[in-house]
Amino acid sequence: MRRWILLVLLVFAGVWGGWTMLQRHREAVWSESFAQASAAFARHDYAGSEKILISLLPDTEKRYPHDRRLANVVGKLGTSYRADRNYEQAEPNLKRALQLYESVSQTPSVELGKVELNLAQVYRDKNRLPEAEQHFSRALAIFDKDPGATGYDRGGALLNLGFVCFEQGRYTEAEPLLLRAVEAYEGYPPAAMHPDLAGAFFQLAELYRQQSRFSEAAGQYLKASAIQEKVLGPQSQPAIDSLEGLAMAYQGQGKPSEAKRLLARARQLSQNVSAPGGGADGGRLIELGLVAEDQRKYSEAESLYKQAIAAYEKSPGPAPANIAIALEDLGCLYRDQEQFNLAQAEPLFRRALAIREKLLGPDHPETALILSDLSLLYFFEHKFNEAEHLGRQALSIHEKAYGPEGLQVSIDLNRIGIADRDGGKLAEAEKALKRALSIREKQLAPQDSMIAVSLENLASIYLLQGKPDKAAPLIVRARTIRAHPAGG
Repeated sequence: MRRWILLVLLVFAGVWGGWTMLQRHREAVWSESFAQASAAFARHDYAGSEKILISLLPDTEKRYPHDRRLANVVGKLGTSYRADRNYEQAEPNLKRALQLYESVSQTPSVELGKVELNLAQVYRDKNRLPEAEQHFSRALAIFDKDPGATGYDRGGALLNLGFVCFEQGRYTEAEPLLLRAVEAYEGYPPAAMHPDLAGAFFQLAELYRQQSRFSEAAGQYLKASAIQEKVLGPQSQPAIDSLEGLAMAYQGQGKPSEAKRLLARARQLSQNVSAPGGGADGGRLIELGLVAEDQRKYSEAESLYKQAIAAYEKSPGPAPANIAIALEDLGCLYRDQEQFNLAQAEPLFRRALAIREKLLGPDHPETALILSDLSLLYFFEHKFNEAEHLGRQALSIHEKAYGPEGLQVSIDLNRIGIADRDGGKLAEAEKALKRALSIREKQLAPQDSMIAVSLENLASIYLLQGKPDKAAPLIVRARTIRAHPAGG
């Protein structure tokens, strides 16, 4: 009897040992396959990664239906599809991964945060910005709480949140997020020379340029360019974009010669990057047009803007959003320079406005720029009520985007003020022009020509009110600035 019991025990032990060895072998095979998929992903072989993960998925679903390993496979597959720009496959897999991670643990993990981040990037690239913002915010909240998250993880969430705010025209919200992104990347040594850190510098530069903070923008473009040229190469598109941005920052600082030199270099570098007549050429033509206009070569500027519009119109598919920039710049040229027919400006502004209202919405600050441009056009055409109305529409939008003391806010106030002045509303005009001057004195150098404009406009109000004693010191200050302008 004892021998039978011993024999049964020996048989059981043998079966158990064999089963255990088989399980260990299967575990090792699974781990090796997942590691191979991860390695393929790391070297940007997304098709190879997807092939391994798809073959691994059925066995994982069968053996680990309620295990983190299934969430890892589905999440990695969705992430690979996202990196491969296969968004139709990425979205459902990433959504499923979120559900799986949430079902296996009540505590959010770094892995869950990365899935949130990748799903948000899908929505970002599909221009579903409110959904993208929601998931980027969730990812950031997870990374901020989990000590296992790196500065690179947090930096990615912050950079993308800043980008989404910028794209939606929420500039005052974007800046602190982008500054935190830079801090997170710089605090994580492996990201010290990473293209994503350069991306954070570049996005900050774009924000500062949008706010007319050209000196700060130039500094950020230089930081971005230093990384991009070293890591990606000077002919990479990000490096060229930073070079062009730097040129426009110099243009804003009143350095047209430096801007033109950088644009020529960018054009030379990009010859092997983009096809002639494409979107990139349209953007470069606009930039060259701005430089020509600043150099008072108005006919040359007109030709360049028209070429840019034609380049965009020849692009396949719908006209890109940037065609509105070319239309606006050409409209401003026709409005502001006496050698052109003023009547040519309004159709260009109206077309640009329609594009931006459709693509960005009626309350976006870039849409409001067109309203402000139309306001000044109507002022020149002596349509003072219409000018004031459009100026106030633009002001309301820009105050939300830039804050109450943004430089663009002062431009809107100045246009409202001169419309009210010539429309006989002197009290309202004085209020608007005083506020415009106050903003400019805080934001600009003392000798900036925009301050001279505000001083002259406010002085004109006092003269109309019969207060020459209040007008005189303003006129003297304005003349002093005109005689010795900043950078002159």
